[in-house]
Amino acid sequence: MKITEDAQFRAALLKHIADREFSERTGTHCSDLIYCLNKQALRRRLGDESTDQEVLLFSIGWATQRWLTGRDEDVESREVDGILVTCDANYYDICPVDSDAKQIYLIPFELKCTYQGSNKAIEENPQWLKQIMAQCHVMGTTVAYLSRFELMGNWKSVFGKKEEKNLPENARPTLHAYRLEFTPEELERNWQWLRERKELFEHILETGDLLPKAVAVPSGQSYECGWCKFKGVECTV
Repeated sequence: MKITEDAQFRAALLKHIADREFSERTGTHCSDLIYCLNKQALRRRLGDESTDQEVLLFSIGWATQRWLTGRDEDVESREVDGILVTCDANYYDICPVDSDAKQIYLIPFELKCTYQGSNKAIEENPQWLKQIMAQCHVMGTTVAYLSRFELMGNWKSVFGKKEEKNLPENARPTLHAYRLEFTPEELERNWQWLRERKELFEHILETGDLLPKAVAVPSGQSYECGWCKFKGVECTV
């Protein structure tokens, strides 16, 4: 038996994934606005070829989404006020209902695959909530569903005490599912915030002028700068 690592085959696999899953970004997407505006604009203006690690990390999300929903594609994007919003799936895809209950068709279902611990509160992911509220706004509903597939469970299978590691409650992976209900006021405030961010984002694209960090990075998301490939190079704000 002879087993050798094949770099050419590996490269072909990664290219196949990237060619299928990544496409040139046009228009202003909700996801452009809920993260650092400078980073999103620089990606668009300078081009951003994905690294092998990024392709593989995204692949985990794509694979689990298709596994959980049985769908090969996201729901078709909706554009409101010049902002494109895409839902992973509809609640109806997972929980079919009588055809008379047509309002259920419009309930968004967002899927997240993450390494964060299963005991982390959903409220600690403000970018997720902003995204889901935008989906509710364009779908005309105040209700959404969220699943969180936690690859490492609560991490105690790795970092727990010796006697904890093999307990069933500390197994990995884990899955949690949530029903989220927002007030109309919450959805309106979030949408207004996105509209303001859209103007700032498109100004960067048009002029090339980056924004101060305090404006570009949403509150509570300063961690984005920690691994940004543009930090200290194209972005020095």
